[in-house]
Amino acid sequence: MALTSAEIKEISSIEDIQQMWGAENADEMAQLLDDTVYAVKFNYQSNSPGYVGDYFILQGDALGEALELVRDKNGKIIILGANHL
Repeated sequence: MALTSAEIKEISSIEDIQQMWGAENADEMAQLLDDTVYAVKFNYQSNSPGYVGDYFILQGDALGEALELVRDKNGKIIILGANHL
């Protein structure tokens, strides 16, 4: 699924993501998400470890490792592996 404008705004506000893409601020990151970053959202459900919810994948315009994002227990979008769910 395509990201909503609210999801783009939330993802763009994450400073670690801004740094990964070299964005100066959230507005520049939002522009990058529109122009050069492939972004997709899944309604994810796994059997183990039992995560159910939004699963985002961000891929830059050069092939490499994609960035995975999920929502934490409070509903905030986080980088997968950066924090505990």
